[in-house]
Amino acid sequence: MAEVELTWTGSVATIALARGAKRNAVTIAMQHELLAALDRVAADPETRALVVTGQGGDFCVGGDREIIARMGEDAAFRTETAGLHNRLVRRLFAFDIPLIAAVEGAALGFGAELAACCDMVLMGDTARLGDPHVRFGLPPAPVVLLVWPQLASRLAVAELIMTGRDVLAPEAVSLGLASRMVPAGTALAEAQALAATMAALPAHGIIQARRAMRLEIADIDRLYFDAP
Repeated sequence: MAEVELTWTGSVATIALARGAKRNAVTIAMQHELLAALDRVAADPETRALVVTGQGGDFCVGGDREIIARMGEDAAFRTETAGLHNRLVRRLFAFDIPLIAAVEGAALGFGAELAACCDMVLMGDTARLGDPHVRFGLPPAPVVLLVWPQLASRLAVAELIMTGRDVLAPEAVSLGLASRMVPAGTALAEAQALAATMAALPAHGIIQARRAMRLEIADIDRLYFDAP
């Protein structure tokens, strides 16, 4: 059974983690399927926006326990999973089209990373966000370490990643870790509507905006001299 589902509505693609019975805990198979789905979206010139979500009650609660246990015992497996994770993150950051996360329930660990890779994060009002790795004696998720300090106060982020504390949607929005809070159960519909709005705009402006949002201040010249 597929662990990731890819659908299109016009020029908006939606990728859904489809392991709802396991709260979308990430397996190696799911990561491979996710990468394949992202490659399909990237290869489609008609796709103008991408929504990422999870089926069932949660966005993604992080890595499957069997993977986490094996990573602690098998160095070769840790290297393999790190390489796969790196390819996923690079693919997500390489998109020119806007990415929107539609979060219901829990987005923890890998789920928090997946949301952080997106340009906008819509959370149902009962959703929560967090990186609990430190509770298990593990370092925080790489994308959380990279992105969260760019979105929120470093002091606030330090507390979250050094305690593993979850934040509910209102706090996530107030900290800047999420774009908007919506009524529970409506995050996907709201994200798809937002994606459709952006998909209807001229592509060049959206491309340049997303590229600019990924630049450091020191890269300012690239706003003027990079080709579209």
